[in-house]
Amino acid sequence: MLKRYLVHIFLVIFLSLTTIPCVLCAQSTISVNATSITDAQASINSAINSVSAGATSNNPGYVLLNAGIYNISGPIHLKSNVVLKGAGDSTIIFSNGSVCTSNEAPAYIYGLNVSNVEICNLQFQSTARGPQDGGHKGGRFCINLNSANNSTVHDILFTPYLYCDGVRVEKGSNITVYNCRARTGHDGISFLLGSSNCRAYNNDIDIRVNTGIRVRDSKGIRLDHNTFYGLHGSGWCCTEMEENVSAEIDHNIFHDYRGLSGNAAVQPRHANGSVSVHDNVLWNVGNISMGSGSGNIMDPSDKNVNYWVLKGYGYGSIK
Repeated sequence: MLKRYLVHIFLVIFLSLTTIPCVLCAQSTISVNATSITDAQASINSAINSVSAGATSNNPGYVLLNAGIYNISGPIHLKSNVVLKGAGDSTIIFSNGSVCTSNEAPAYIYGLNVSNVEICNLQFQSTARGPQDGGHKGGRFCINLNSANNSTVHDILFTPYLYCDGVRVEKGSNITVYNCRARTGHDGISFLLGSSNCRAYNNDIDIRVNTGIRVRDSKGIRLDHNTFYGLHGSGWCCTEMEENVSAEIDHNIFHDYRGLSGNAAVQPRHANGSVSVHDNVLWNVGNISMGSGSGNIMDPSDKNVNYWVLKGYGYGSIK
């Protein structure tokens, strides 16, 4: 009897050890090819829905977009605990001006009430061809995270001019945007409408229309180690502070920027709150018109961007 009981215990332990790790390590990955896809977002959304089933923050699902051009006629809808990853600049999300213009579909990649998502290694292109095509209201954002949390966007190329913001965060928390190159048709990156504890760092922002980074009615925002520039005669400022904000702006490079209606490095618009601007390097740009701080280097004798990157400022200074 004892022998039979010990055998039973052994079998229970053996089965536990052989089955539980498989469950814990379960991970779903789907690769999508652009070839022969006439409705790209439908195929991508189907893959996202599949990998999100059972995915967790520790065990995310992966949708891998292989190199190619993905023409979309509607939004790609994010799900929690999913990584949407391209093959770098060779994975292109392409749209025309009639796509994603409603409140229900405001962006090419749209995350509403999601958490623990990652969007990376993509390029965005559109039919926009100049600053007059950009800055339109009513959607057409490249990436919109609305009421999202604990998510990242990185290593994205936003080509000129697109139709609106590159990354737009609304009511988000713990959202990080880094290693992006923005040449967008409105704001490069924006944290809006009650966003909190968000960070944009190590981004290269060539300002074409409106602003490089905009912060509106948001708290605990850090903008650091970015490079802002743009001599296109369009746009307004490098960073815009609007309504009630708290932000830290540090270790950025602001250089060679002239907009159509302004050129400030930090510009308020009906703004109040606490903004710390410290340890930045600035030349051939306008003033720091909001915020206080120390250690800012104004009009240095050495105006070589790479020189300052090696000293720990701007895009490329964080690896």
